[in-house]
Amino acid sequence: MTKRTTINHSAAVLWASAFVIIAMIILQAGRMTGNTAYAEMATSSDVYSLLTTNSGTGGETDPNELLYVINKREGIMMVYEIEDARKRQVLLRDGGSLDALFKAAN
Repeated sequence: MTKRTTINHSAAVLWASAFVIIAMIILQAGRMTGNTAYAEMATSSDVYSLLTTNSGTGGETDPNELLYVINKREGIMMVYEIEDARKRQVLLRDGGSLDALFKAAN
């Protein structure tokens, strides 16, 4: 005795359209570029403040950038430089106590 299976055509159409939509999402996601970081941006949280800016050195198309990190809880500031983004290297340039930096500025 053979059991006969029936196919619900409306369910098959829904499944097929779901696969088409998923394929379109995957294709579009592949075309998306990564998040680009632009100099002169700032963000802050309860403990940290971050600021990026152009260092004034490097090439015109890909200048070196500085990242200032302020730890508000500890009262320190660190300065990092990104010389070449393709090297994926962040170099510590300077840092210290904010109190000492402000006292030295007087």
